[in-house]
Amino acid sequence: MTSGSSGDGGTRGSASSTAAASDAAEIERCITTLVQAAPALDEAVTAELIARLRSVGSPLALSIARIVELVAEGLVAQGIALPHLAMACATLADGLAGRLTERELEAARYEIDTLQPLPDPPGARPPIISVPDVPLVALTRGSRRQT
Repeated sequence: MTSGSSGDGGTRGSASSTAAASDAAEIERCITTLVQAAPALDEAVTAELIARLRSVGSPLALSIARIVELVAEGLVAQGIALPHLAMACATLADGLAGRLTERELEAARYEIDTLQPLPDPPGARPPIISVPDVPLVALTRGSRRQT
């Protein structure tokens, strides 16, 4: 038997491709909604997008989901991330439709992963917050004349 004809008349292959097409369409709808509504982030749309990406479960989909979470948490700037996320979602949709190779999907995943915030380097000190030794009221301009 050839692939797609596993004794079920090919319906299993067409059912999974229909589900993939539906997932792709909904993912693209969600990311489009987020891009159009920016800088406001709709929590329901964000949650739906993350859930749909996680249900796809591919490395690219999981990377996109993580960056969407970071954008929602304010740890990655929307203005930087949203255009890349929209492109990655379109790439994911093409991948789900079978129009792209693993190499192309991996390249898109790498690009999205570059949006991850870098951790502090080992031994990094917290910022120093200094308190002035002299109160502001004690400071004067130039010399004062005694009258």
